[in-house]
Amino acid sequence: MNASTKLGRTATASVILALVAGFVTVTAGPSSAEVPGRVIVSESSDSNSNDKGAEVTCPDGKRVIGTGAEITGWLGGSVIIDEVIPTTYSVSAYGVETPDGTTASWTITVWAVCGFPRGTTYIRSVATTSHPNPKTLPLECLEDDWLLGSGYQLEGARGNVSVTGLVPTLNSVFVETKENHRGYAGNYYLRAFVICADNAPTGLQVVYEESDEDSEDKGSIAPCPSGKETLSAGFSIPGAAGETVLTYFIPTNGTALGYANELSVTGRDWSVKTYATCAFE
Repeated sequence: MNASTKLGRTATASVILALVAGFVTVTAGPSSAEVPGRVIVSESSDSNSNDKGAEVTCPDGKRVIGTGAEITGWLGGSVIIDEVIPTTYSVSAYGVETPDGTTASWTITVWAVCGFPRGTTYIRSVATTSHPNPKTLPLECLEDDWLLGSGYQLEGARGNVSVTGLVPTLNSVFVETKENHRGYAGNYYLRAFVICADNAPTGLQVVYEESDEDSEDKGSIAPCPSGKETLSAGFSIPGAAGETVLTYFIPTNGTALGYANELSVTGRDWSVKTYATCAFE
């Protein structure tokens, strides 16, 4: 199923949360291009069997527009992408092994889409209180502003919880977690990040592609419409129920890629939706 929609700028349903918000704002002068100097960069960690992270910095003073991360290695869903955190000029990601762990070596790679978007951009974040899961967390850009990209952070989950949704709209993101199949009674918090702009690139649009629904490891590719480029990637895993984990979500030139692995053997049907935020370059 392929859907391409300009999602309405409606208010996200309210939830009772303790909010911690932060802002980083950068202003640029006007430009004739929509996202001048747009480039995608990545950085990978060492390959071993330890929890680890990686960080990538945008070149030449360019600002972060979007994010992505990937776990590589033959793991069968034994590593969680615990956080993908954007700042003005860099993105960091961290991988944590599940309680069962793995002796295999693995690597985490982090992606940043960078450029000089027009007007003012800022990064805003909000966190839940620390209590047992599950958690859902919506976060909007300020009124009349537009979403370019997003990120998330789990703190205290210790590989027992994974993010099963990072779903963008034109002005907000919705983040969802699930505890792993064995359950988790510990406290943890979830933080969501939005990268926002007061000047929308022309043709700003969110599209998605959904995989087949079955009980196999799988992924999907969301292509931007002709003439548009990817600003950021997102994902969701419908039917996951704590038995699947995200392996990667990656922004590329003109597409976004998403993939998930089963954490435990299950006969449950599930799918992967990959989201691409697109605009004319």
